[in-house]
Amino acid sequence: MTVTSSAYDPILRGVINAHKERQALTLTSFLAARLALSVHALLMSETPGAGDGRIILVPIPSASRAVRRRGFDATASIARGAARRLRVRYPMTVRPALTQGRRVADQAGLRAAARQENLFGAFRLRIPITTGVAVLVDDLVTTGSSLAEAARVLRAARITVLGAATVAATVRLRPPNSPEIGDFSRAMFTD
Repeated sequence: MTVTSSAYDPILRGVINAHKERQALTLTSFLAARLALSVHALLMSETPGAGDGRIILVPIPSASRAVRRRGFDATASIARGAARRLRVRYPMTVRPALTQGRRVADQAGLRAAARQENLFGAFRLRIPITTGVAVLVDDLVTTGSSLAEAARVLRAARITVLGAATVAATVRLRPPNSPEIGDFSRAMFTD
C-alpha cells in the first residue's frame, strides 16, 4: 500500500520543484512533515510484524547526476526530517539502501507501462537491511513504477517491505485495478 499526504496540485508541485530544483531548503521541514504524516498513516494501517519492530525509511534513489547538479539528495533530506519527527513514537532510521544501477530515460511524459519498462532493473541494493521492516519513501508518486521496482529489489534481497509513503500523488483518472498500475499506486490522502 502507498499512503500519501496530498494530491499533487499546482501549489504542491511548486513547493516540491522549488525544493528540488532551486534548493529552497527552507521547504525541507514542510515536506518532511507531510512525509511524516504519510508514514504515520501507513504504520497505523499496516502492522510492522517482522523483525525487531524497527522501521527503516528507504528513500527512492535519485540519479547521481541529478544529486550532483542539485547539490543535495532531496528525497533523502525529507526522509531524514520525517524520521526525526517520528522517532518520538517509532524506532526509526533512514537507510539509503538502494542506488541506481543504470541510467534511465527521463520519466516525464512516459505512460505507466513505459515507466515500468524504463525502470525494470534500474535499482540495486547498496546497503543490506538485516533488521526491521522497510518503508519506501519518495516526494511524489505518479504511476507507482519507481516504488514497485524498489520494492521488487528489496523483496528479492529478502527484506520485508511494509509499504510506501509519499508527500504527494498525482490524481488518477484510471480505476485503481487497471493493468497499467502497479502495487504501489493506491493512495490514501490524510488531509
